Amino acid sequence: MTDALRRDLALARACARGERDAQRELYATQRLPLYRMALRYATDPAEAEDFVHDGLLRVFSTIGQYRGTGPLGGWVRRVVVNVILQRLRKRPHLLSTDHLPQESYDPPGFDEEMSGLTGAQLSAFIGDLPAGYRTVFSLYYLEELSHAEIAEQLGISVGASKSQLSKAKAKLRTAIIAKHPQLQYHRK
Repeated sequence: MTDALRRDLALARACARGERDAQRELYATQRLPLYRMALRYATDPAEAEDFVHDGLLRVFSTIGQYRGTGPLGGWVRRVVVNVILQRLRKRPHLLSTDHLPQESYDPPGFDEEMSGLTGAQLSAFIGDLPAGYRTVFSLYYLEELSHAEIAEQLGISVGASKSQLSKAKAKLRTAIIAKHPQLQYHRK
């Protein structure tokens, strides 16, 4: 076990024992990255704060399950993402897929157009997507889940996951080109 993992495990054990200083340290180091991640799933900043709050409550109530096999931050992130997904599943209208075709389509040049944006610009475009598109896009690209994992987490079909990702990318491409026409990919 590396020194970093030993420190993470010691911090987690101290949090599990209810040591306030350890809990403050974990909160201080994780709150902002978790908030930034939660913004990708939330409809507004207040909802992102609620996601982080609920997620950290779950983290502190289950931290005894952390075994030190990977970074504590990754474990915390996974717990919070699961809390967010549980809340999103309670809103089926946000993830409705009845109107979506089951096939997927990747717009040509999408990756090239995205590479011309800063992280802040891309985050703003992602934030403007409809909730279902934004959720699938974030899970696929930012959380690196497969379509099968996304389908399982959201209670939708694999085809619906692929379709929502495709539609998200098409919407992003249209929005990016509208604001930044210089980034348009020109096919030969």
